[in-house]
Amino acid sequence: MTDMVTLIAKTNPLERELKMASRTVQESDLQRLGELYFTAYDAGAAGDSIEVALADIQASWAGKYGHFLPNASHVALDENGKIVAAVLVVEHAIGDDTPDAPFIIELITDREHRRRGLAEDLVLTTMDTLFNEGKADVALRVEATNSAALALYLSLDFHRWSPEDTED
Repeated sequence: MTDMVTLIAKTNPLERELKMASRTVQESDLQRLGELYFTAYDAGAAGDSIEVALADIQASWAGKYGHFLPNASHVALDENGKIVAAVLVVEHAIGDDTPDAPFIIELITDREHRRRGLAEDLVLTTMDTLFNEGKADVALRVEATNSAALALYLSLDFHRWSPEDTED
């Protein structure tokens, strides 16, 4: 099993212009999100078929990983309006070993659109939305070996969280 790291950050208002066009996730996006989820990762990471990946995205929308927050979940659009990246957020992750905070369950970027700041912009947009809704923190999990993702999150002031952090 892959070693996962839980990270948490304070939400904050957006303080700069975004590099992309974006909007909140809509139910009509699920098909495209399933395709993106399946093709953005290495073979098998999002399931053995596009149908499995789509079913997982639909299950996310339906609350399998926590109460889905469409207003805090955003998609990045290319110049033709096609979804090329997405951040999916739930009110609180399932399980006792996560912070009591909104939780990013997925951050996906199309392989052809990586290294353009889309993931950073999506996380910043989510942090702004959550801040404006009165949420103090946002959390996520990332593979400990995913150095690119860790570098992104650390640059956005995420830090390591453990269950001991909340004990009295």
